Amino acid sequence: MKKILFLTILAIQNIAAQIISYDNSFASNGKFTITNASNQHYINLTDTTDGSLYFTYAKESNIGTTFLSKLNTNGTIDSSFGNSGEVSIPYFSPGFPSILKKQTDGKLLVLGFYEDGTAITRVLPNGQIDLSFGINGTSKIPYIGMGFNADSFGIHLQNNKLIVYGTAFDSNYHLLNHSLIYRLNENGTIDQSFGNNGSINTKGNFIFVDNQSNIISFISNVINTNVYPYGALEKYNSSGQVFSDFGNNGVLAFNSSLGMVNTAFMDSNNYIVCANINNEIFRIHPTGVYDTSFIFDNNAPPFNDGNLSLYINEKNGNYYTSWITGSTGENILISKLTSTGSIDPSFNYSENTTAPLIINQMIINDNNIFATRGNQILKFSLNNPTLATINPLTANNTSISFENPVRQNLIYQSKEKISKIELYSSAGKIVKVLKDSFSPVSELPKGIYTAKITFENGSITTKKLIKN
Repeated sequence: MKKILFLTILAIQNIAAQIISYDNSFASNGKFTITNASNQHYINLTDTTDGSLYFTYAKESNIGTTFLSKLNTNGTIDSSFGNSGEVSIPYFSPGFPSILKKQTDGKLLVLGFYEDGTAITRVLPNGQIDLSFGINGTSKIPYIGMGFNADSFGIHLQNNKLIVYGTAFDSNYHLLNHSLIYRLNENGTIDQSFGNNGSINTKGNFIFVDNQSNIISFISNVINTNVYPYGALEKYNSSGQVFSDFGNNGVLAFNSSLGMVNTAFMDSNNYIVCANINNEIFRIHPTGVYDTSFIFDNNAPPFNDGNLSLYINEKNGNYYTSWITGSTGENILISKLTSTGSIDPSFNYSENTTAPLIINQMIINDNNIFATRGNQILKFSLNNPTLATINPLTANNTSISFENPVRQNLIYQSKEKISKIELYSSAGKIVKVLKDSFSPVSELPKGIYTAKITFENGSITTKKLIKN
């Protein structure tokens, strides 16, 4: 039988995760410097569940080769990986990160370029080339590469297959006004059942795979502005066929300018989060319309000065970005935006440096952040939000009732308006933030959770809930 429980109000110190310092247990005071790395070839990272890291880079002495290495959890090179800690891959991405992806089976994919197109090499977790993939471990796709701004290329995982895309060029190496999307089988061969004989011809310069394995092509008014002067979204099903129910036969054209978009990614809810050269950050709904609930103010400090990084990351519904400010770009910042685009004032990190180098890729974890900057990999420690600082002070005028145990939806009744409800696991970590009654929670495992309820009048309460 389900029960409605009435809660006693508690006053709680509002604690949010924030950077507290470099992690001094990692490398040298939290910073790993890559020996002989070229600053013209950005570093790309992927982490593992045990806290170790894989990363790609180029050497000053050999910028035509991508090197893949592995760091132990303490920030030292894993000498058992590959050949004394590194793998040499003769395909490169000058002036832009090589794309590094980790499959669910632990195998690593490195995307680079050769003279006539794009090359994807697969590496086993021990650092040996996977000779079962492509030819001698590498699959080559001719006549696709980088765009004018060293962008418009990438790789996505689609179940056990790979979606690879790039700007098309002809046999004379002239860039064309469209991109091509291919799907590779698990062995690296082109899947001829995908699209039109293995590929999709699209005007989009950012390509995504959504949670339903559909292909989303984002045209940010960079390619062929005569057709879509303000940009558009194209949608294809998982097999690369036009999603005719979306927009006008699979295409939804925007009716106002996005500005010159220089970065975009698809978050865990299929929203496309973008930033343009005016340091404006905005969000596009999965239906293809602007998300008016997301409001980012680039005139508010610290965003009213300096330049935004090309990377925006998501964690638990929040977005993390980096910035450089100062007369010479000597100050670096890391900030967090809430799901509605507002700046989280409890999470701000700044540091004065000696060189105007922006933080690039970041990996956001519960207890730390990994970041790349110049020829360094940085590790920051976070203080994790917990409920350990609860003070049992009674407030008398606010009540809320929950259906408990919780099943598919979190159902409650309250006389006061709710600002937000944060659900914490038994380990004290935030696992979901919601607001409305009947919000779905079916994805949460069974167990005991603590709900921290914040009312619009400022009162806060907590209660134990059972998830069945």
